[in-house]
Amino acid sequence: MSLKKRIISLITGAALILASALTLSGCSQSGAVALTVDGEEIPAGVYILYSGNAYANAAQKLIEEQPDLSTSEEGFDYNDQTVSGMPFADYVKQESLDLCKRHIAVNKLFNTLGIVFGEDEQENINDYINAQWDYDLSSWNTSEAFSYLNGANTMGDFYESIGVSKSSFRQYTLNSYRASEIFTGYYGEGGIEEVSKDEINAWIDDNYSLVRYFGISLLDENGDVIETKSQLAILDNLAEEYKDKLNDGASFSEVYNLYQEYSALTNSSDDAGETASDNAEPAETKPDSDYNSLISKTSTSPSEEFVKALFEQKKNTTAVFKADTYYYVVQRLDVLETEGADGEDEIDYVERYSATALQELKGDTMEDIFKGEYANYTLTENSSAPDYCRQQAENALNGLTTITQIEYQYQYYQQLFGGM
Repeated sequence: MSLKKRIISLITGAALILASALTLSGCSQSGAVALTVDGEEIPAGVYILYSGNAYANAAQKLIEEQPDLSTSEEGFDYNDQTVSGMPFADYVKQESLDLCKRHIAVNKLFNTLGIVFGEDEQENINDYINAQWDYDLSSWNTSEAFSYLNGANTMGDFYESIGVSKSSFRQYTLNSYRASEIFTGYYGEGGIEEVSKDEINAWIDDNYSLVRYFGISLLDENGDVIETKSQLAILDNLAEEYKDKLNDGASFSEVYNLYQEYSALTNSSDDAGETASDNAEPAETKPDSDYNSLISKTSTSPSEEFVKALFEQKKNTTAVFKADTYYYVVQRLDVLETEGADGEDEIDYVERYSATALQELKGDTMEDIFKGEYANYTLTENSSAPDYCRQQAENALNGLTTITQIEYQYQYYQQLFGGM
């Protein structure tokens, strides 16, 4: 997968880290050095960004350790909590230092491996940095919910107001791209420890189901669950009839339209006794692929019960099963058969999720490599510099959420208009 194609997927990850610098106030620290790692300086702005990332990691870790903890209660303070046996702020500080070590390890390993960005790749990186730095905040900075922006006109204005220079932003962003290239160099096609296509496909096949389905409600007109055996039998037989039609070669669109007509006929009528379907326009015939849904094994939609039954169903079969208050008519497809697809199914799910699969298969291993690189790094903090980490940790949560929302919109419109 080219670097250009990965830009979009990196936006959200970058947002989590960039956002985490949100509410730290003070003058620009573009010339300040926060610490030195293995002889390499970490500018204050870079440290601020990593401190925010560390705060986000600590908050997530806290929720994992205490799933019943209510962080939205009035007066809740993360700094009153402990994470992995450490005071919250201390955990954030340690995580920040480790991320700074990783930053240096990535840069050094990138050079050791002799990786060089091509001209087009470097141009893409520069375009991304400039687009983010110049991002127009005019639609956000007048909102009461974003009052902390203090009237900043661009993202760059805001970052500078919290001590992050464009140089620091560039260093962090470039490091993210370098880490991605190292990962590909290890595990991508032709890499040092290339992960086979079969392994990637097996992961996708195990973790995703491609499905077409609809549910026949088991609730009566009052919203109560139908318990009468005769009524349930009618609905059961109807679901089985639809299943048989699909097995006999009927299109999914055709069968779904039949159910829609049945539903209108039985549930709606006017005072003159005409059914809703009497005057209805003919149902639109859509390509079957319009009904495709990709469902993850960890999904809870439409319900955990549905997802469990779906993954127990064989591929390329049609089944009827009861889950929650529905009889579901389910056509499970083979997600791997969409590889290189065109025509009816234009989405190549193998291509779309190969990067996700690779990350899930080898992401932790890559992080262990980085940890091994920086395990013996020396670290010296600038004793005269402010404690950027603790200042950031006090206020990052709201900013993290907000900038992530902005970045999500940026990502959405890039994809919508095919920008990258």
